[in-house]
Formats: sequence, C-alpha cells, structure tokens
Amino acid sequence: MNEDSKKNGANAWERYVQAKNAAFGPDADPEAALTIEELEAAIAEAAASSGIPETGMPPRSGIHTPSRLQLSKWFYLSLVVLFAALVVGLLWWGRREYGDQ
Repeated sequence: MNEDSKKNGANAWERYVQAKNAAFGPDADPEAALTIEELEAAIAEAAASSGIPETGMPPRSGIHTPSRLQLSKWFYLSLVVLFAALVVGLLWWGRREYGDQ
C-alpha cells in the first residue's frame, strides 16, 4: 500500500481498483470491475493457458498433523506400555510370593 492511499484513507474497493489497474494496465476500466467468480474464472483460464495445473493446495491437516493427534498417539502407547508392565510385575510378584508352595 502506498503513502497516498494511507493519507487519503482509501477503502478496500479503491485499493482493489488500484491493484486491478496495476495488474491489467492503466487502460482498465474501473467501472467494469469483475466479481470474485469472474476473477477466479479468469485466473483459472490464465493458469490453463500457461500450462500450470490448477490442483489447489492440500489441506493443512494433511501437511501439518495436529499436535493433538500426535499427543493422543503417545498417550495410548504409554497406556499399553504401563498395562504390559503391570501384567509383568504382577506375574513376577505372584511367582515370588506364591511360587515356592
């Protein structure tokens, strides 16, 4: 954002028109502003014509697994280890106390 738009208090629509003029040239008509859907279609068409596949971004959960899932995995693993240690401890204690009889 330039200093003129900060001083003049340009709203979002004026900044959009300025950005569109900067992107499409000074001869772009600000009254013929495209809707979001029309802009998305134009971007998809430009991407298709340049050979860029429009596959989109993968979901964030696919890239960065939530720490909650990692913590629950470690929690359940620790429960299994504690249960196994309890069983082994009880068997050892039982053989020590009652194995001689």
